[in-house]
Amino acid sequence: MEEQKKMMTRRDFLRLATLTAAGAALAACAKAEPTEETTEVQGAPTAEGGKTVRLAVWASPEEFSFFQEWVKPFQEKTGITVNIEYVDWTTYWTKLPTQFSAGTAADVMEMSNYTLQFGPQNVLADQNSYFESAGLKKEDFVPVPFEKFTYEGKLLSFPMCLTIQMMAYNKDLFDKAGVAYPDNTWDWNKMLETALKFTLDANGKGPQDAGFDIANVIQWGIEMALDEESGWSALVYQNESDYWLDNYTTANFTDPKVVEAFQFLSDMINVHKVAPSPAAQLKFGGSAFQAGQAALSRQGTYMLLPYLTNIQSFKWDVTVPPKGKARGVMADGIGWSMSESSKIKDDAFSLIKYFNTEGQDYMGSRHWAVPILKSAYPSFGAPPPDHVGELNEQFDYGHRWPAYKNQQQVDDFIGQKTTEIFNGTIPAEQGLQEIQDFVGPLVK
Repeated sequence: MEEQKKMMTRRDFLRLATLTAAGAALAACAKAEPTEETTEVQGAPTAEGGKTVRLAVWASPEEFSFFQEWVKPFQEKTGITVNIEYVDWTTYWTKLPTQFSAGTAADVMEMSNYTLQFGPQNVLADQNSYFESAGLKKEDFVPVPFEKFTYEGKLLSFPMCLTIQMMAYNKDLFDKAGVAYPDNTWDWNKMLETALKFTLDANGKGPQDAGFDIANVIQWGIEMALDEESGWSALVYQNESDYWLDNYTTANFTDPKVVEAFQFLSDMINVHKVAPSPAAQLKFGGSAFQAGQAALSRQGTYMLLPYLTNIQSFKWDVTVPPKGKARGVMADGIGWSMSESSKIKDDAFSLIKYFNTEGQDYMGSRHWAVPILKSAYPSFGAPPPDHVGELNEQFDYGHRWPAYKNQQQVDDFIGQKTTEIFNGTIPAEQGLQEIQDFVGPLVK
């Protein structure tokens, strides 16, 4: 399976599977494939006026109902029907090139990090003139994702939301142990030190005790996202480095600071034994924290909704992720693109404008995603949890998602090797050297 798919299946397992079990209808921004199974395409009946905008998204059946609710005010205000077509992630990206070739792509399409691969094909409309004609100002939006959606000066996708990062903590466990809650002063070492205190096996032993049984851990110190978006990229940035140089045309995975960041994460799993490996995470239905069996959870904000929906047995809260030598996280986003072949671009952009202006408060209030419109952040930042509003400091030091040539092939290989590193099957230095050797020529 491709790396991007691996990474996103992991997030999907954490988020959408738990939501389905709870009967929830939402998911999150910068999101991923719900399943490998194709979901039946559905849509709304045509309005009396006869105007219809086709909207293509990747979604689960549960998430489809969120989109239905999200577009209702737009339909009522404009009289335009929004016909929502949804499939699973894998099918979405398989169908799209075929639809572009046949001229049958939807008017408005949800877009991810693969957007720029369509730039040279001229199949996506430039939204700059629509943006300006609508009187929109880029300074009203969080700026980070705009760069990754711009190709040769053309705005190929209007970013709609962000995923930022969080450190969630089980207040009941901290209270019982008499340990102070995490806050924005924490660094990597404090995170490790605290995780060591809370990791216990079935016999009550911790990782530093003789006879500690890693195969029978009943409480982890910390659960960590290990994907690029919410996991290892942040530690690289916090270590005052980057794994790409020269506008994403030069791989930098063997930089000693990059290796150090990966080694720290790998050691938390395989040396200090305070965090579950990718394989071990599956024992807890994908989320040890949600099951009440981890004191800390370092994840993307896409996990807020599952936590709010499903955690009933303990009190919890969030703070910003621990810092390294500097602050830094991925502030990723997905966006809305228009088909160049659409015959109703004005109507299509009116839907995009709605999603990114009036519709932002609804999106934020449901904790589906972090709004891209700055003025709408309070809708997302309102409790619960108590300190969710403080996460927006990451806007000041967020990094864009990288975009480069042969992105899917590159991401596939990166995901394969980083999973091997975190499962402890290869050392960080070896895995990163293999990444460097393979992807370096592909991005030139």
